[in-house]
Amino acid sequence: MSDEVDNLYKQALGDELPTLRGHASICSFAFFEAEDALEKEAWTSSTADTFSTALTGHHTTAGEAGSSAGTALETRHDNEPDKVPADDPRAHWAG
Repeated sequence: MSDEVDNLYKQALGDELPTLRGHASICSFAFFEAEDALEKEAWTSSTADTFSTALTGHHTTAGEAGSSAGTALETRHDNEPDKVPADDPRAHWAG
């Protein structure tokens, strides 16, 4: 049996979690800014109303997708062992 070493794959997944959360936050902020501008009547017309409704739907979809991606990465990370055999590919992960 080979020696157990750190699971570099798990470490790489953990390193990416803050980046993923940051990207999701930036995306959400962009939607809020556009929605806020529309609420302040930066654009008023029936087309603006249609756009606003679609924007709200896209905001919801993007938020759910970001949350799902974060949950998937966290689950993958949490299910990885801390240590793996030295000959396991996860011991030599270079991402």
